[in-house]
Amino acid sequence: MAQTSFWDKLKALFSANKASTESFGTPEVKDGIWYATKTDGNYLLGIDTSVYDQIGQITFADFPTDQSTIEIDDDILDIEGDKSVETLKSPIAGEVIERNSDIGKDIDRLNQPDPKINWIMVIKKTKS
Repeated sequence: MAQTSFWDKLKALFSANKASTESFGTPEVKDGIWYATKTDGNYLLGIDTSVYDQIGQITFADFPTDQSTIEIDDDILDIEGDKSVETLKSPIAGEVIERNSDIGKDIDRLNQPDPKINWIMVIKKTKS
């Protein structure tokens, strides 16, 4: 039996007709962060599966700063896993619209493969 790849599942999830009716573009990945364009033009950022392969299950996460704008390669999330500790960097520059504050209340959200649950932040990309 053929297995469906993570990317195929992720693409299907982004294109699925969800109750929120919000759709996303095809995600890109840079340095362990996936990012996808939302219908409103903002970007949704989350953790790529390569991070889980490297650090194991996430046991702690914290936003290192509460800055309202970020540049490419700025720290956006400190995470601790079974195997190591990492600081994830932003793949894009822009204005922080929203942070997923629920991940601080329930760390298991980050370990779920659903981008509608384990997202990190929403960014309004600045013009290059």
